[in-house]
Amino acid sequence: MLVATCAATAAVKDGISTAEALALVETTARRYAPTPRRELHLLLRHSDQAVAEAHHAVSREPVPATERYVEYQRRLAEAIDLQVDAEKYQAIVVRGDRPLLDVQREIREAVAQLDVPVAPLPPDRIEHLWVLAGMSESGKSTVGELLRTEHTATRLKIGYLMQLAAERHGAADPYRDWNEVIQAQMLSEEILRFAALNPGSHRISLESAHRFDATAHLRRIWGQRCEILFLRLPDRLRAQRATETMESLSARDAIKQSRGGDRIALIADTVIDNGRSLAALKRVVTEVVHRRSGTKVPPHADTAIPESLQPVLADCVARLTDSETALVAATGSLAHQGWQSGWSDIDLLVVRDTLPLHWLQTRRVPQSGPAGEKIALSSFTTREMLTGSVPPRVLHAVRQIAHDGCGVLYRRSDLVLNAFDAPTDDRASRGELPLVAMVLRRLAANPEPDVRAVYKHIVLIMKVILRADGVDLDGSEEVRLAFTTSHPDADVDLPAVAEVSGDRWRQEETLSYRVRGAAAKILAYHDVLGCSVAPNTPQTEGSDLQ
Repeated sequence: MLVATCAATAAVKDGISTAEALALVETTARRYAPTPRRELHLLLRHSDQAVAEAHHAVSREPVPATERYVEYQRRLAEAIDLQVDAEKYQAIVVRGDRPLLDVQREIREAVAQLDVPVAPLPPDRIEHLWVLAGMSESGKSTVGELLRTEHTATRLKIGYLMQLAAERHGAADPYRDWNEVIQAQMLSEEILRFAALNPGSHRISLESAHRFDATAHLRRIWGQRCEILFLRLPDRLRAQRATETMESLSARDAIKQSRGGDRIALIADTVIDNGRSLAALKRVVTEVVHRRSGTKVPPHADTAIPESLQPVLADCVARLTDSETALVAATGSLAHQGWQSGWSDIDLLVVRDTLPLHWLQTRRVPQSGPAGEKIALSSFTTREMLTGSVPPRVLHAVRQIAHDGCGVLYRRSDLVLNAFDAPTDDRASRGELPLVAMVLRRLAANPEPDVRAVYKHIVLIMKVILRADGVDLDGSEEVRLAFTTSHPDADVDLPAVAEVSGDRWRQEETLSYRVRGAAAKILAYHDVLGCSVAPNTPQTEGSDLQ
């Protein structure tokens, strides 16, 4: 690198080409060659393009660069390129916009491949890191607990991890012995170690950040996986919620401010106003967790809409579409080619930026289809869709739409939906299972049950159980067959959809009887699944408990 800088300086000063300057400097350098020794030359650069590399170097300057300095950086990038072509470096790592953690891991691997002993970093299992900051008693602990209990995050304290790092490296006081950049590095290594030893800890909530430089470097280390949340609360409310005096709070705030803790708000991804209710805070936290997993909706997929329904669906789309409408989609059997005339409903989903009641009242969407099919309209705001504030069945439908676009009847080009993953879908479905079972019991207990409704709830329970098994199906017939195969112990004799569709179940009493029998079997199986773990009763006679 010293040779390259000298060559760039000579090229600018003497007005010669970079190649000439580099050759001149290398010839001179050979006269002063040190005693032969093993040297490893590893090049760390921001770009493998000379123009981009020079531009990046100039952009880092705190004051506008002169034309001469810009020319020097361009020549330096050219000299390095010439060295690379001449294989002067044993290893080259291009940083680009990657997090420092990724770059550091590549550097260690590159050096290790050159037979230099270097400690590898622990395995990286972290999906997301929330760093919580804010003044004293602003709600950091509450948010950390919400992330733990409602969003499967592991809650860790910065002080605890720093103490572990200090003991590991023999530091008496990590905050005195290490500057804030090193603190962030040590903290990151402890997070990696913790996650490696605790495989379920792939999402971390980190409390509480009140050192500006350390927090800023933590983000550089982790990149987009690191999200800084700053909690803000007026002094009056902090005093009301605290168990200490305002003087004590002020003293603690002064310490945090001396470390730049208040300035973390300037680099935070989200500043949360915690001056409202706990319900409002829970909703904000949910939005923070889900918003980064959004994805553009795929192009309109080929959804085979039955010809008889096309006019009524076109009419519905026309009534529901305006400048604020982001999505109109068919869900359920209509989206996945399992729709049966005279049996299936027409389920529609509309997503709009706002949903004032007067807008819904003036849409006048038809209540039924051409053959009397029930048209069910579910409406949600774009924010609710992105944050996952929707019922489990809608969450599943949104996940499918974000994946393949099936069922899309209209979409706005800028629409972003949350691409929920399978575990989230599974958890939401299982959370709804008690409600589905309750409704099925209520329907099936009726002396003259609605067989159609009973059938659909049986299939829904099957879907939820299959989803927990990792089997993700939508079509009723696919679900019925898959459940019968994978859960033979349930012994659920549910007729095929084709057998009961239309009015067949009314015409044949045996079909109605089989559906009611299937309801009894699936409910009994549901009860057995919930009792697979029995409480252990200690023995009192003839036991070894002496």
